Amino acid sequence: MKPSQEEREKLVESIRRRRAKTSLSNAELATIASVDPGQTSRILDGKFRTVSGNVLRICNALGIDPHGEGSYEATPKEVRERAAWVKLEAAVRRAWDQTPQGAEQLVAVIDAVAKVTSGRRGKETK
Repeated sequence: MKPSQEEREKLVESIRRRRAKTSLSNAELATIASVDPGQTSRILDGKFRTVSGNVLRICNALGIDPHGEGSYEATPKEVRERAAWVKLEAAVRRAWDQTPQGAEQLVAVIDAVAKVTSGRRGKETK
């Protein structure tokens, strides 16, 4: 889709505003959207002619409708949680040796961390 200049300016402003609300850096946004950081900067600068896959991925990562038609917008908290999940998933993928045994080891480590953190949360609520 090729937006008019006015539509593109509105979309860029929406993207910039949402990125600022979520406190994501351009690099973090690029990571969670799976878009090259250089392309992310170009999009944030409004240097695009069509609503390409990269623009759509950035909009999706920020929880905004690129056409301005939807009523749902992800909250900044939801966007930050998605960003945290993407980082966590990437870390697990880096740590996993792609074997069933390696997966079981990672599950055991994550389960152990969950026990420690859930125990801490229980003490904080008392």
